[in-house]
Amino acid sequence: MKIGLFSDTYLPQINGVTTTVHWLREELERLGHEVYVFCPHYGRERPDPRVIRLPAVTFPFHRESRVALPLPIRARRVLEGLEAVHSHTPFSLGTLALWAARRGLPHVHTYHTLYVAYRHYLPPPLRPPRRMAEVLSAAFCNRCDAVTVESTPIRDELLRYGVRVPIHVFPFGVNLRLFSQPIRHDLRKDLGLSPQARLLLYVGRLAQEKNVSFLLRMFGELAKRRPEAVLIMIGGGPAAGELVQQAHRLGIAGRVLFPGYIGHERLVDYYRQADVFVFASKTETQGLVVLEAMAAGLPVVAIPEMGVKDFLVDGVNALCAPEDERGFAGRVMEVLEDRELRERLKEGALATAHRLSSEASTQRLLAVIESLRRG
Repeated sequence: MKIGLFSDTYLPQINGVTTTVHWLREELERLGHEVYVFCPHYGRERPDPRVIRLPAVTFPFHRESRVALPLPIRARRVLEGLEAVHSHTPFSLGTLALWAARRGLPHVHTYHTLYVAYRHYLPPPLRPPRRMAEVLSAAFCNRCDAVTVESTPIRDELLRYGVRVPIHVFPFGVNLRLFSQPIRHDLRKDLGLSPQARLLLYVGRLAQEKNVSFLLRMFGELAKRRPEAVLIMIGGGPAAGELVQQAHRLGIAGRVLFPGYIGHERLVDYYRQADVFVFASKTETQGLVVLEAMAAGLPVVAIPEMGVKDFLVDGVNALCAPEDERGFAGRVMEVLEDRELRERLKEGALATAHRLSSEASTQRLLAVIESLRRG
């Protein structure tokens, strides 16, 4: 089957959506499908005949994002041969997906992002009210044939918005093959850390909606009791500078590292060498990085909100923590101090990652597409 994947974000940009689209493409191709990715041109990518890069400009209020411009002639030719459409964002490439599906092709949309939580990136004169953002999200979804979401809280959110088309709940999981390779990158050596250091790892955007400021305050509490603890915050984003300043104000700057964005091959090795993964975001549709940590067998401590709530089982595959600095730090302490607990969480995390793998999610997506093709 010739399948078009449409996304306003793709490699070399690094985020959960680009990772999901990339892994989905690999899995579909492994199953024998012909896959084309329609995405923006960033100006620094390698040519790929199956990746259709559209001319794009930087979105002025979110410098990491792009807005695609008119369609190249080659892209039109590829569009005419598609047999199914799968959109991942509702913006310029989402609009192109709607146009591509106009011939009656099955169009599945995956709702990756809780857009109402990102309105703060627009200046007040342009910032839509929450209800308007909800209505716009529902309007796009209702122009598709089916929607997939990665958790039941997001399904309930879309139903409240007024989405009427079928909604299928399944996460787009982790490419487990990446986590079975030999470790080639030494986390402690790369970052100059001693063998005695206990490593807390966060991976994701450094942005207000990820609740990363809370993690720093939590670590300030933990650092008083565990002088060997180090917090590593991998990623970038608009809050990076403020977080560095906050670490200085809290007196923990020497024990918090900000390595920036890390390539995925190296990141997989880092997951496998840390001691505990910490996550406090309350706006996730899924929380792919939490599943990545689980695929590495890394114990997770997280706030059970929105998307991650669906697959966190306290004491089985993770420890659920309150949004309270001391309470969260206490749960991290449990992991650091109890070897049996760490082994139990590792076993449960690996089982969860296998159940929610990219291979399993791709099969479920194909089942949705086939049901639409049959009518």
